[in-house]
Amino acid sequence: MFENQLLIAALIVVGFFLASFVVTIFLSVIEKIASKTETTLDDDLIKAAKLPIRYLFILLGFYYAIKYYGMELKWKHYVAADFFYALIILLVCFTVSRMTKALFVWYENQDRLSRRNSKTIFVFVQKVVSVSIYAIALMLILGHFGVEIAPLLAGLGVVGLAVALGLQKTLENLFAALFLVMDKSINIGDYIQLEDGTKAFIEDVSWRSVRIRTISGNTVILPNSVFVGQKISSYDYPESPYSMELPVGVAYGTDLDFVEEVAIRAATNVIETMKIKTKKNKPLVRFKTFGDSSINFILIVKIDKVTDESPIKHALIKEIYKEFKKENIEIPFPQRVIHQKK
Repeated sequence: MFENQLLIAALIVVGFFLASFVVTIFLSVIEKIASKTETTLDDDLIKAAKLPIRYLFILLGFYYAIKYYGMELKWKHYVAADFFYALIILLVCFTVSRMTKALFVWYENQDRLSRRNSKTIFVFVQKVVSVSIYAIALMLILGHFGVEIAPLLAGLGVVGLAVALGLQKTLENLFAALFLVMDKSINIGDYIQLEDGTKAFIEDVSWRSVRIRTISGNTVILPNSVFVGQKISSYDYPESPYSMELPVGVAYGTDLDFVEEVAIRAATNVIETMKIKTKKNKPLVRFKTFGDSSINFILIVKIDKVTDESPIKHALIKEIYKEFKKENIEIPFPQRVIHQKK
């Protein structure tokens, strides 16, 4: 008799295990149907829910097998149903967290939102929501096991004051992160320059730190309080187009109007060749100083983003040199005229 019960219990586990595969296949079919709709939200939600639902069937299989076999798992005065309730809560929490993340990612990618301005807020809020979901799950589980939540919260309030004093730096970083997110002047993906001259992209803003990546690929992690407490130059706020300046000098005696015309023509050629997309991009020439050997000016060209400066400046120098040489415009080298008394 016990052998038959054990066999049936094993079959129940196997049955629910196979059922988990059937449900997964069924959800995959629904996912293919959903992929034909205009929105991708349904696809993302199904993907997020597939794995937890499969775990739920496997968990149900073990629960019903234990219940049929008549073996109650006990710990003190708690039975298997209590532990099953806790696992169900955690699994539901896991599912909601995954689906919430999918919702945030989908909503962030919508064309009606400014992705650059919203991404930092969305990442931070997503982390806060995820922590809140697990906190609610923990309170439900503690309540089910007879732990009084109200006194616990009151006790945590007293202990929290003592902990806050010990975690002053951590809390300082947390509030710095909140101010950083609410200010919206610095966002994930922005290209910035720190006070020490370090130029880098912002990769992530967490509760404790800001992670940035330099052009060479090195990752720098800065505490939020340190990051917020310094002067930061942003090349993407309020917009990404960047005005690049190139200093040039021409010899005395040169027709400056003609120099301006040729320089603008060279810059226009580079804008077309490098496929710069910034609108209303008319190159400017501004004469600056009378130098020792040349009349100096700067050529101003708008580029899409500051990280394009190096290759565009490279192309611009070559093009100006070529055009000036073709038009016999001299770019002088430093020289001194010495008069000797007889």
